[in-house]
Amino acid sequence: MTQLTCKYCQEPFERNKYSPRQKVCSKPECQRSRQLESMKDWRASHPNYFKYDESKGAEWLKTQRERSRVWRERNPEKIRAYRQSHLEEYRNYMREYMRKYRDRKKQSPGSPEASPESTEGGIRPL
Repeated sequence: MTQLTCKYCQEPFERNKYSPRQKVCSKPECQRSRQLESMKDWRASHPNYFKYDESKGAEWLKTQRERSRVWRERNPEKIRAYRQSHLEEYRNYMREYMRKYRDRKKQSPGSPEASPESTEGGIRPL
């Protein structure tokens, strides 16, 4: 076996006979540094991998949304089962969603909630 110097800690180590290209010793801190550097290099060479919305365009996003809608229509029992098993998270999500929806309605010009005189009989909808 060949003695090498670790790229990170600069200490000698024995190369694994099954890894002829090994340049880093087996210490956890050196392996962690190697992994972080590897991820950094990979992300630099694949800059759009995680930016699917921006890089693939509006047509792709429209297709994905349509595909999801069709799946939900075909699998309503799975949606119900998921919501039932995650009931509290679903309720919190819907509360937040409806709060934002009502805020948007209030802020949009010409909406019935924005101007009380436009409602019939002075009664505002809930």
